[in-house]
Amino acid sequence: MITTKGMTHIALPVEDPEQSAHFYASLFNMEVLSSSPEMAFVRTVGSGDLIAFGRSDVRVASSRNAMHFGFIVDPDQFDTAVSTIEERSIKKVSEPGRRNMGRYIFIEDPDGYTVEIFENLESGWSVGS
Repeated sequence: MITTKGMTHIALPVEDPEQSAHFYASLFNMEVLSSSPEMAFVRTVGSGDLIAFGRSDVRVASSRNAMHFGFIVDPDQFDTAVSTIEERSIKKVSEPGRRNMGRYIFIEDPDGYTVEIFENLESGWSVGS
């Protein structure tokens, strides 16, 4: 077994790294660490969560049942998140739903990646637990 201290980053092939960095930074309050036509990096403010975007001709198909990644929001921020998605006309892969751990919605980023936003009602999904 390999004991880790967590995951450092996820790297995604995208058409336009600068556009992707702007999308995530403006929607999820992430900071752009660096950005160029070939590569961009964003980090969640106050954490080490990092996404690297590399320019590529690879295209993805959107589906919430396929590969996706998610962001946790506090329960009192979920409705604001949905309103922001609607105000910005971001493509929804699903309407808001609910499961035992809380409400969720799936959206699509500019390159077709499916992103889940869900509220954290169970302490097992807390950041740092």
